[in-house]
Amino acid sequence: MERHRKGITNLEDILQRARRLDESALATLAKEYYSTIFRYFYYRTKTREDSEDLTAEVFLRVVSAIESQKGNFLPWLFRIAKNLLTDYYRKRGRLREISLEEIGNKLLPGVHKYDKNILQPEDIKKMLSFLTDEQREVITLKFLEDYSNEEIAQTMNKSVGAIKALQFRGLSTLRAILKKEGQYKNEKTN
Repeated sequence: MERHRKGITNLEDILQRARRLDESALATLAKEYYSTIFRYFYYRTKTREDSEDLTAEVFLRVVSAIESQKGNFLPWLFRIAKNLLTDYYRKRGRLREISLEEIGNKLLPGVHKYDKNILQPEDIKKMLSFLTDEQREVITLKFLEDYSNEEIAQTMNKSVGAIKALQFRGLSTLRAILKKEGQYKNEKTN
């Protein structure tokens, strides 16, 4: 199967087969997008088990609703995931918690440098908690999932300008936190 940077090149053919509930097409979609959806939940839930359960539920809903799916598949898939995440927090009645164990340099490449021995995953988790939900989502999709601003805009149903603004404000907040903690080194001065 041919693939490009973000997904399957023959996606429309696979979707047509999936809409007819073709098992191999549904399996192909699950195989292709499972890890992306799992990571979406992993960075937003407290436990790995919650992430696995929510991911499985997304694909159950895909199977039950794929016959009527219209438009771009990936934003539709993320809307299902986002709705499930909203239900997840509503049922738990608490603020979102983010599990970020292997984020490393992907979070803010080229924006800051930090000593990995000083800034631990719990520090990153704490920093991201200062962002709005939308800023956190943009930062996650952009720097962890490597989506373009256009793809993020489509996924979040916003303009590219709004995505750039959310990204700028989120990165500015993170930079300010790092400066306050003395861990930010401006690359221009190094």
